[in-house]
Amino acid sequence: MSLKGFGLAGIVAIVAVAASGRPAALGKPGLTPAPCPDQKWEESDATFEALPGAKASFGRYDGGVYRVEVPDKWNGELVLWAHGYVANAGAQGSRLRVGFPGTGQGSPLRSHLITNGFAWAASSYRCNGYVPGRGLLDSIALTDLVAKQTGKAPARVYLTGASMGGHITILGLQEFPTAFAGGLAMCPAGPGEMDFLTSVREVSELITGVKVTSATRDTDVARLTEILGKPPEYTPKGRQLASVQILLSGGPRPFALEGLESRFTDNASTMSGTGDTIWDRVATNSDVRYSIEGGLNLTADAINTGVKRKPADPEARSERGPYEEAVPFDGKLERPLLTIHNTGDLYVPVSLEQSLKRSVDSAGKSRLLVQRLMRSAGHCTFSPEEQIAAFDDLAKWVRQDVRPEGDDVLGDLTNAGLKFTQPLRPGDPGTRGIAGSAKP
Repeated sequence: MSLKGFGLAGIVAIVAVAASGRPAALGKPGLTPAPCPDQKWEESDATFEALPGAKASFGRYDGGVYRVEVPDKWNGELVLWAHGYVANAGAQGSRLRVGFPGTGQGSPLRSHLITNGFAWAASSYRCNGYVPGRGLLDSIALTDLVAKQTGKAPARVYLTGASMGGHITILGLQEFPTAFAGGLAMCPAGPGEMDFLTSVREVSELITGVKVTSATRDTDVARLTEILGKPPEYTPKGRQLASVQILLSGGPRPFALEGLESRFTDNASTMSGTGDTIWDRVATNSDVRYSIEGGLNLTADAINTGVKRKPADPEARSERGPYEEAVPFDGKLERPLLTIHNTGDLYVPVSLEQSLKRSVDSAGKSRLLVQRLMRSAGHCTFSPEEQIAAFDDLAKWVRQDVRPEGDDVLGDLTNAGLKFTQPLRPGDPGTRGIAGSAKP
């Protein structure tokens, strides 16, 4: 339910109304976030030291803990940084933490923003877990906080984030389409990630005969490893599952096999949920058409005939479902969106970028989307140069209406990413197939 025409001041007021997480009446303005996990939360120390030529503020607000940094020579523009998924289980699962803009070591995007006159703000959110709706509302509320601290409302607000924070960025541009000047979504996740993991889990069970459950997880994972092998030493069945994962995740491309090494068993052992969370309810592989390379003693027809299909809860995945964050993106952009993605990401795969492109094209908004691919393995493994170039090009796009270049994510990806990867990673392998043949 988009809020066309609402300014940020109006949205901040709506955030307060939606903060309880209780479903609002359908059709009313606002975003209804999925509820936070029901547990107690401990706030971390948000204290940090400002960079030279800037002032820092930090502390607690209704959205958890926050950090704000404003340069002395502020250009009046604000960057909201949305962090990625933080597990709500384990020893540190109840601890709310707030970071700095950008991914990787040293927060290079942070220093670049301050040097170039941008203020930034980041939140822990009020809870951990996969909570993009909650994260969006808590991030939006920072705008009002910055305005009160500086004595003036930001002239422009950019929404940025990585992984779940990338989902938050796209969700923000969907639900509040004219509120932000533009968005930079790094390795953005979304409901499509749940579909991907569900699709891998079901084909893994078909190939191995092993169903992973919470009660027998350790034993099940050991059995999977015995049957499939460990990358790159796959068994014949392991080669089958590896091939299917590569093709499900976007097709042959540089660093896909290298990226699979850290995710192969984890993807295969994703457990079927109990159905009591929104993400269990919306995940599906009902319409997935599985593929596999030749020469692996398994055909696509055999997979598609034999694989178990998990339907989505039609009410939860509907546009009139209770939580907008769980519904696939509708593509109806009103402001520029630039995304960057690693070719070798096998956790939040390139296939999500392909789905995003199709949605935006179908909505007739192609001119407002630019997508870039970086040749590297792993999730959100961007260099400082790649992140800075993406933000600078987004800002130029917003300020001067100069649309930057991008990659065709729906085209041939076998040699993708050469245009924007800075620098090429050591030992860049090109593209290799699981069946053993090198691909150009």
